[in-house]
Amino acid sequence: MANETTPYISHNPGDLVTAEDWNEVQRQIKEDIAKQIKGAIQHISTVPNADNAAKLENKTADELSREIVQRALQELPTRTGYRKLFKRLKVNEEKVIKHGLEACPLVDVYQLEAFEVVCSEDGEKHKEPVNFYLYHSSEKKIRFTPSGTTTPDSVEIEPTDGTAYRIPFKDLLALYKVEYTETTSLGDLETEFWKALFTAPNDQFDDDQYCHSPWFDRCCGEQRTVEDLKRRGDWDDLWFKMTPRKTINYSGTAPTLAPTNIQVVHFDFDTLGIKLLPGLKEKELKVMVLLKV
Repeated sequence: MANETTPYISHNPGDLVTAEDWNEVQRQIKEDIAKQIKGAIQHISTVPNADNAAKLENKTADELSREIVQRALQELPTRTGYRKLFKRLKVNEEKVIKHGLEACPLVDVYQLEAFEVVCSEDGEKHKEPVNFYLYHSSEKKIRFTPSGTTTPDSVEIEPTDGTAYRIPFKDLLALYKVEYTETTSLGDLETEFWKALFTAPNDQFDDDQYCHSPWFDRCCGEQRTVEDLKRRGDWDDLWFKMTPRKTINYSGTAPTLAPTNIQVVHFDFDTLGIKLLPGLKEKELKVMVLLKV
């Protein structure tokens, strides 16, 4: 086998290079490459998937490029003059927000509507109005028999004649910087997600204001990992649902307005206050607050 200092066929300056020499060089190059490949294969001690596919997740170059762009787009809002906050407003209790945007941002407030779902915990299913919900694509409509009864019931999670409220679960994991590996279980991943979602500057929501679906409950009980979910094709079918709503510029018969009785003040270029004023029968209003400069 030739090395860096040994030519395949030796010649001196001025020697004629014949066709036979050229053919022989090509033959020796091919033979040399074949020997090096064979030697490299013999020295492999780990499965190629462990060193390559596990890192790239068996994705093509195009798929990896799209994922990199998507990650970059998700990161941009956290590095620009934009914030999205979830707050629980109580009458006459001012929430002071230190946003650090070094300006008086535009403040937009959406009411987080409660919507009916089927919550499931340890196999026990019940209907519940919540503000946040995790579910699987297969659960557009959930049929179940409530505990203690024999009468079937059902809840529509995604409308059959409209646009669904849903955000990919994996996108929120990236947004809130929830760390995980291929061996992380869905149960642990969900726990860390709720913890990140309800960390300041967001408010903590009560246990009965968020939950997961029967599919999530079953999957968590089976201790399925991220790798399991990807292999089964479920990873891209996990969704987060919330229903933020704001009423503007209505005419004719007025809908139920949302939100109302909210006061926003700017204390300085880095601090604002938001308060629910008296006048509503509700003592608490859950909102999504958008800040932009």
